[in-house]
Amino acid sequence: MRVLAGDVGGTKTALAIVDTAGRRYRVERFERYPSAEHAGLEEIVERFLVDEKTRPTAAGFGVAGPVREGRSRITNLPWRLDERRLASDSGIRTVALVNDFAANAFGLPFLGPRQLVTLARGRRDPDGPIAILGAGTGLGEAGLMRSGTAEAVVPSEGGHVDFGPRSRLEDRLVVWLRKRFGRATRERILSGSGLVLLREFLSREGVAKSSAAARAEIGASDDRAAAISRLGLSRRDPLSRAALKWFAEIYGSETGNLALQYRATGGVYVAGGIAPKILPVLRTRAFVAAFRNKPPMRELLAGIPVRVVLDGRLGLYGAAAAAARRST
Repeated sequence: MRVLAGDVGGTKTALAIVDTAGRRYRVERFERYPSAEHAGLEEIVERFLVDEKTRPTAAGFGVAGPVREGRSRITNLPWRLDERRLASDSGIRTVALVNDFAANAFGLPFLGPRQLVTLARGRRDPDGPIAILGAGTGLGEAGLMRSGTAEAVVPSEGGHVDFGPRSRLEDRLVVWLRKRFGRATRERILSGSGLVLLREFLSREGVAKSSAAARAEIGASDDRAAAISRLGLSRRDPLSRAALKWFAEIYGSETGNLALQYRATGGVYVAGGIAPKILPVLRTRAFVAAFRNKPPMRELLAGIPVRVVLDGRLGLYGAAAAAARRST
């Protein structure tokens, strides 16, 4: 079956035609659009479908926001989505809207070994729950539960949960964020904008120094988080290096939180746009140590494998899977 699959986020929207025949899904065509430059998803879908001779029989969209009764509002965009309206406007009979990280969870069975990197080996329980999270524009989280041959995805808005500090430095970070934004959430820190905030806070704390050249490079960049990551990974800026290391530790801690919440003995997957770009710092001891340092649950966490998803099309595979399920 050829389906239209979409990964709809606050920054960008990716659309693809996916062939769902066989064990591994195949992307036949792929396009990416800046979300904020369009009035809504319908406009992007119509633009994409202009080049298709025949319309797909089904469509699935993973959207960055909660989905209820076939409707959703994108968290970081003024878009309101509705399955019935999308079906009517596109001429596609079957349309499925799912939360973006629910889509990521649906997509996990279609990944191969080369699309994953192991951070912590552990001992995977093939029948155990699976957890997935990922930082990008925001922080997404979901779970995948198994019962025999049946699988059920549990969506989550865990990125909007209050952040739990682990040290006096993080206590001060929470106070600083609360004064600035009203709340200190996990997503506020574990996101592209969060990395920028961590660097700013560490500068205020005098933790490390930064050169004028580094400050100029970050200030001139269209993506300050990407610039900080480059400077940190290359060790050209001590302040960016410190912020990136701290980001990885907090990421590891939140990965451990999610593993405990779902008791994810089937493994935890770290997806999203940031993880593959900062893989060297995630592969250091800091991430895994923060993941496991949750007494009295160290032994449980030591047995849970953690893998990074390298394939940025995971959400498209999952959206296609949701569409295929809906059409059967």
